[in-house]
Amino acid sequence: MTLAMTQRHQCDVAIVGGGIAGVTAALGLLDAGKSVAIFETAGPERFGGSALESFGGLFFVDSPEQRRMRIADTPERALKDWESFAQFGPDEIWPRKWAAHLVERATPDGRDWLRAKGLSWLPVVLWVERGLDVPGNSVPRFHLSWGTGKRVVTQIIAALRTHPQAQRLKTFFNHRVERLETKGGTVVGCSGKNGGEDFSVEASAVVIAAGGIGGNLAQVRRYWDPGGGAKPPETILLGTHPSADGRALEAAASAGAQLTHVGRMWNYAGGVRHPRPEWPDHGVSLVPPKSALWVDATGKRLTPPIISGFDTHEMVRRVARAPHGYTWQILNRRIALKELAASGADWNPAVRERRFLRFVLDTLAGNKWLVNELTAHSPDFATATSVDQLVERMNAMNNPVRVDLHVLEDEIKSFDATLDDPAWVDAQRKQIETLREYRGDRLRLAKNIAILDPKAGPLIAIREHVVTRKSLGGIVTDLQSRALDAKGEPIAGLYAVGESAGFGGGGSHGWRALEGTFLLSCIITARRAAEAIAKG
Repeated sequence: MTLAMTQRHQCDVAIVGGGIAGVTAALGLLDAGKSVAIFETAGPERFGGSALESFGGLFFVDSPEQRRMRIADTPERALKDWESFAQFGPDEIWPRKWAAHLVERATPDGRDWLRAKGLSWLPVVLWVERGLDVPGNSVPRFHLSWGTGKRVVTQIIAALRTHPQAQRLKTFFNHRVERLETKGGTVVGCSGKNGGEDFSVEASAVVIAAGGIGGNLAQVRRYWDPGGGAKPPETILLGTHPSADGRALEAAASAGAQLTHVGRMWNYAGGVRHPRPEWPDHGVSLVPPKSALWVDATGKRLTPPIISGFDTHEMVRRVARAPHGYTWQILNRRIALKELAASGADWNPAVRERRFLRFVLDTLAGNKWLVNELTAHSPDFATATSVDQLVERMNAMNNPVRVDLHVLEDEIKSFDATLDDPAWVDAQRKQIETLREYRGDRLRLAKNIAILDPKAGPLIAIREHVVTRKSLGGIVTDLQSRALDAKGEPIAGLYAVGESAGFGGGGSHGWRALEGTFLLSCIITARRAAEAIAKG
C-alpha cells in the first residue's frame, strides 16, 4: 500500500482564488517584491474568474467621460446615492466606511489605474439603478469597458505575466483550498486538495479572493435572504461558475473570521437557461426588454409593472414572490432586435472584440445574432405568429401551471391600447418615456410598437427565472482588507478581498448596488490588501 504524499509549497503570500481580485492583489504584491502563489479551484481557462464573462461596467465618479458629457458628479453626491440604495443598518460600520472609501477612490484607484494598463470606456456613460421607492443613481455612472470585463481582467493578467518580478509568481490550478492553517491565533498558510492529492502552503499571509456562494445552489437556498421573509423560488439558475461554492468563506470562519450578510445577493430577475450550458442549471442574465409586457405564470400582467434599469433588487423580490417563482415577458421580434440584450462578454461580441463598426450597427439596427441565438437555442424562448399559437407553445414547455389564453390575450390588447389613448397613464409607458429623455437609454429603446403589430412579428415569449450572480455579504474587513474576528480585531496573517469580503467590510453595498461597483470594489479592496501586506 502506497501512502499519498502531501505537496508542500512556500511563499510570502498565498492567494486563494484567481479572479480579478486575486490577480489585482498579486500584481500589487509583485510590485512590493513579495513571492506570491495563487491557488485556483478551476482550470487555467478560468484564470480571471467571473470577470471573464462580465459585461465590464465600472462605477466612476467625476470621471473624464462624465465631464465630457457635462454630467456633474462629486464623491459627496455619489456617497449619498450609495447610502440611500444600500439602506445600511446602524451596526454596519465597516460597510459604511468601505462605501465612503470606494466612492472617494473610484476614479483615481479604479479608472486611472486601469487606464494606465490600456483600458478605455465607451464615450456614453450609462444610467442604471436610478431607483424607484428608494433613490439610486442620481446621475449616470456606469462606464462600459471597451472589451468588456474580459479585457479588464486579461489586461491585469498581462501585467502580471510581463512584470519584472514575474518569476516570483506561481499559479496552481485545480487546487481547492479547504482549510486555513493557524498557529497561536495567526494564519500561517492553507491546505486542500489537488485532485486526489493533498497540498499545504506555508505563507506569511493568506488573501481570500475566492468569490461568494453564487455557484452553489444548496448554499444559495440555505442563506436566501432578499428581505421581507420571502422563500426562494422553485427554480433558480446559476449565473456563476460552480467554483464559487462558499468553501473559502467557511474556511475563513473556521479560522475565526467574522461573516455577515451571506444571504444578501445581487441576483437578476431575467434569467434564462443557457443555450449551450457549461454546468448544471447554467443561466444567462438578460437585460429585460423594457417595452415587453411582463406577466406571471398564468399570463396575468404583473402590477405595478416591472421595468429594468431602476431597481434590480426589487425586481428580483417581485419575481421571487410571483406564483411559482417564474414569469414571462411577451414581445415581438422588432422590439427584441432593439431592446433584447444579455449581460456578459459572451453575449456582446462586438464590444468584447472591440469591433466599433459592428457595435454601431448592432445599436442602430438591432442585434440579430443575439435574438436568433436565443430564440433558436434557449429552452426558455417560444415564438409564434399568433397569440393562440404562442400560448400553445408556452404551455408545451413543461411548466407547473398553464398560461390562460384569454387572460394573456386580453392583457396584451390592453397594453397595446395604451399607445393609442394619450389620456391613458400607464406606469410602464411613463417610465419608458423617462428613460427616453437620456440619450444613453434612447439609443436602446424601440419606438412605440404594439406587440400585436403584424408587421413587427413574430411574437416572442420569454420564460424568466431568478439567476444568481454575486454575493453581497462575506468576511468583515477593515480598510486595510484585514479579516476581523467576532470582536472586531484583525486576525494576523489573514486578508479578504473582492466578493469574499462582501466587496469590502462584509457588505459594502448593503441591500442594493449601484452597478459597475463590483469590478471596482474587487480592484480597490485588493489594492488595499497588497499595500497593507507590503507595509508589514
